[in-house]
Amino acid sequence: MLKRSLHSRILVLIVGLISIGVIISIYWELKHKEEELLDEKLRASRFMAQPILNAIYEDMLEERADMARHLINSLSKGEGIESLYIVRSNGTEEAFKDLKTINEVKKEFGEVKPEWLTDHADVKENIAKGVNTAEFKSAFKSFKENWARGEIYYIDKTDHENPVFIYLHPIEKKAKCNTCHATEGARGILVIRTSLVDMYGILAKGRNQWIISGVLAISIGGVLLSLLIKKSITGPIQKNVEVIKRIAEGRGDISERVEVTAENEVGYLASAFNNMLDTLGKRADENKKLFELVTKSKEEWVATFDAIQDLISIHDKDYRILKINKALARKFNAQPEELIGTRCYELLYNCGEPKCDCPHSRTLKTGNIADAEVDDLVFEGIFKVTTFPVYNDAGEVWASVHVARDITQEKMLREQLLHAEKLSSVGKLVAGIAHELNNPLMGIMGFSQILMDTPGDKKLDDIKDKLRKIYHESLRTAKIVQNLLTFARAKKTEREYHNINEILKHTVELREYSLKANNIQVTMQFDETLPKTMVDLFQLQQVFINIMNNAEDAMVARKGKGKLEIKTRKNRRKIEISFKDDGPGISKEIIHKVFDPFFTTKDVGKGTGLGLSITHGIITEHGGSIDIMSPDEGGAIVTIELPIVEKEQWAEVKKAVDTGAAVSHGNALSGKKVLIVDDEKSIREALYSILSREGFKVDTARDGREALEILERNKMTLLITDIKMPGYSGMDLYESVMQKHAYLKDRIIIVTGDVFSQDVKEFLTKSGCPYILKPFEPKKLTDLIQTVLAEDITSA
Repeated sequence: MLKRSLHSRILVLIVGLISIGVIISIYWELKHKEEELLDEKLRASRFMAQPILNAIYEDMLEERADMARHLINSLSKGEGIESLYIVRSNGTEEAFKDLKTINEVKKEFGEVKPEWLTDHADVKENIAKGVNTAEFKSAFKSFKENWARGEIYYIDKTDHENPVFIYLHPIEKKAKCNTCHATEGARGILVIRTSLVDMYGILAKGRNQWIISGVLAISIGGVLLSLLIKKSITGPIQKNVEVIKRIAEGRGDISERVEVTAENEVGYLASAFNNMLDTLGKRADENKKLFELVTKSKEEWVATFDAIQDLISIHDKDYRILKINKALARKFNAQPEELIGTRCYELLYNCGEPKCDCPHSRTLKTGNIADAEVDDLVFEGIFKVTTFPVYNDAGEVWASVHVARDITQEKMLREQLLHAEKLSSVGKLVAGIAHELNNPLMGIMGFSQILMDTPGDKKLDDIKDKLRKIYHESLRTAKIVQNLLTFARAKKTEREYHNINEILKHTVELREYSLKANNIQVTMQFDETLPKTMVDLFQLQQVFINIMNNAEDAMVARKGKGKLEIKTRKNRRKIEISFKDDGPGISKEIIHKVFDPFFTTKDVGKGTGLGLSITHGIITEHGGSIDIMSPDEGGAIVTIELPIVEKEQWAEVKKAVDTGAAVSHGNALSGKKVLIVDDEKSIREALYSILSREGFKVDTARDGREALEILERNKMTLLITDIKMPGYSGMDLYESVMQKHAYLKDRIIIVTGDVFSQDVKEFLTKSGCPYILKPFEPKKLTDLIQTVLAEDITSA
């Protein structure tokens, strides 16, 4: 068996190529010799066929068919002729083998010549030789289609040991043939069968001689090639390989060199290897330095990774943690290597399967950065989780970098800033409201003084007129206070059916003093046909005041005065409100940011950047939209669109409410015992009069202790109490009532003017008591009482 060496492979390759060449040459020569011998057989067949055909035509025309028969029989016995015969036009029967044709002539003419019958064969089953082969049938089909087409020849290999060359030539039907042959019987096929045994014997003998010569030539050439290859190629290469092997196995020194023995490709290879060894010697030191640098870089990367205080880990497609920094490991009081291999959802969320909104899952699916705020990690706090895709060489996401940042303090600060914005708005509003509060208070004081000085015989109508004015001014002060509460988010959201024009008028009146003081001229163009719609009056006031404040600040800062145009109109199914000022306007670079939280163009300390953001949120909650634009000629235009709620729809709702209220205010409330607790005498007296008029039996107390004494003596249906009272407060009273008079648990109404204090907010949330803010209209109190006592009213 040949060794798997370079020498063996080269030798086998060359000898193989030579062998293939010799085989192809032998095959080519054999095919060429075979074609020459077949051509010789064809020429011999043609040479023999032509005289036979001529003799047959002449003998037949002379009515000497016996002569044609004897000619064919004698020629078929010639040397090299396997057989010679004529196949009739039916393609099956051999002519002159039976008396079929002679009988047809005798039947036609009544007699035949005696010599026709001399030595004439008469076989019962007349089937010509070779007519059943596929080649003959194909040839016969061609002859039938065209008897003038000419010769056909082929090799019949039915007998593999005795192949035969078949030559077929059609026998044409001529005019005089009709004398004896009235049908197609005059046609036929001359068949000459020549044995090819001698031809293939010659070819086999020549083939053997050529094979022996080729083997000898290949063997001698192979030996000579082997010697040449070893001397010029494999020998020098072997020496080089031995040197390389010694160096590779450490038995040789890198300073060892290969001997260059020739100036050819092998010699060039040896020189190149020597140069490579020189280069390797120089790079050995460089590689050592590079390895040290890589090691140092890796250590620095790991140190940086562990120094980051965000919680960082790398997760694969199976949700297994591949790497984790020390900040995250410390959360579990473990080392990073102890947590590698655990599933992230088990470690971070203590879940048995991945979360449906997991950022890691989204990154694996989309290949994009994903994030989410989560508060259900196994450790406390709110975290911003962001995942970054990691791609493999095929461009597929196979892992993600999972970064969790604690934003608990950030969210707390953001909420504090939002609250600061409200307080800032309140503070700014108070400066203008001080004047507005003094005006109605002055009116109240003046009309009260007039009433006190009125003689006893004064007309009742005149007294009622003064009282109505006092009541109206009291409502003005109440609305101002309610507006402040709205800014501080102390009043619950409450939508009612309002006219937008009226809200705008009242809001402008609220800011009228400040606007006049800053030389701001306000013009209002309202569509008087504007329909009412369902809105929160105080929230819309906050929106309008925020917009007016911004416009006022911008105009005053620019030129110390300005013009503000406020318009309303109906636009299809919406109400459109626009505010246009002649201030400096807003640049195109920042106009798209004005509704972003914390964005402001004002100086530090003059704005938190939350006013328009809150405004945008309120309008969106109302199902509307807000837009701001700055024309080229200057100024800014703020446009608000609010949906219109059909008046008929709201009327049905209001009718139902009013009907329910009317039913509930009947005699069902009459006789119910109510205890009023407040440290202000005027409030106790006012509430006593209001509720007594409604049919209640009312008792009053100036503080919590006096209220408890009354409750010990009498069982009450309802308790109405203030919270802030000296000595024994409303909160103390509530705790005592819950212990001693628990039947009043859901029958306590809080009346207060303070919902800013943290303790009041916590008390109202914890107790769940319904409350009403001072000052209030009497009807609102009776409506609240009706709600609290609904069960008693129903049973009555």
